Amino acid sequence: MSDRDLVQELKATIAELSKDRDHALDSVKTKEARTKQVMIKLEHATQDVKSVGHKIDKQNFEIASLRAKLETKERLLEEALNKLKDMHDDSTEKTDSEETSEEETEE
Repeated sequence: MSDRDLVQELKATIAELSKDRDHALDSVKTKEARTKQVMIKLEHATQDVKSVGHKIDKQNFEIASLRAKLETKERLLEEALNKLKDMHDDSTEKTDSEETSEEETEE
């Protein structure tokens, strides 16, 4: 081979390697852009998860508060019901003793 042939082959190899390099750079840029998009989506998803976590915590606190209120109301209703039963029992006892007294008086 002559020097001229070697130079031509070297130029062709350099051109081919330059094209390969350019193609590889384009691929890297495309992959970096995709990676950036995925990272942005991941950040948004992470923020969404944190937001939902805070909402769940807030709702759990509200549920606990409502349960406490419900238990208090149930306890108060139970006490009121017991008082009403006691009042009713007291009035029933008086009526029974009054009937017994009336019966004794009639005899």
